[in-house]
Amino acid sequence: MGAGEEVRAVLGDAWWDGTVRQSEELARTAEVRGPGAVGRLGALLQAWAVGFAAVRPDVLSSRLDASRRGLRADEAAGFLTALDARVFHVDSAGFVVPQVFRPKASGGRYALFSRNGSGVAVNLEYLIQMAAAAELLMVHGVAGTDICFEQGEFDAVVESGGVPVLAMEAKARIAGADGLLELLSSLLRLGANPQAAATGNHWRKYAALLDMTASGPVVLWLVADGARWAFDANTAAGTVRLTPRTTAGGPLIGC
Repeated sequence: MGAGEEVRAVLGDAWWDGTVRQSEELARTAEVRGPGAVGRLGALLQAWAVGFAAVRPDVLSSRLDASRRGLRADEAAGFLTALDARVFHVDSAGFVVPQVFRPKASGGRYALFSRNGSGVAVNLEYLIQMAAAAELLMVHGVAGTDICFEQGEFDAVVESGGVPVLAMEAKARIAGADGLLELLSSLLRLGANPQAAATGNHWRKYAALLDMTASGPVVLWLVADGARWAFDANTAAGTVRLTPRTTAGGPLIGC
């Protein structure tokens, strides 16, 4: 049984069908809020790749290798919306510095590219990660000072009075290797049986969520291109139980 089948078996057909509708709606919305976003971001990435190659002596060519996963409207529109709003700054070499979030202690500069052979590859996950953190601020009204970017095992953690109230994890894609479904399947499996098989990365995220929920309920927000899945995470009998949020379109925190 694949990850999608496992998740559907646990959460049910109604939840699954809702995610399909949500994905379609996010794609439609992306085209409205950012017409031509894929083309615009693609052109920017090409330009930044030239700058990246210029500052990295181990990169011999500014050739931007095409990702097998491609670039999609939701992630492109979200990233550009945040860039236009100056939620973060991107320099000429594709290094991103968030402007309004609380940075991690070890620094706050992120590379949109990595070396791939003699050329350059896009770190797609950073696009959706940055866009999702910006949505917390711009769509859900979370104060930037409450958003801790890349804290612990999660891509972002929202704190209220120093206590975590939301944990966000972003993946480039819903399905496939290192996709959102694989993570959700592991979290549900570990919640039912903490001794269940899971990758080390998934186990660490589960353990971190278990630690957070020891102080009270936390919203788990799982994000990818075409996905915004919100769950109430609670500790019950020493394990983390995830309950899909039922307030469609409502605030992530405080409902």
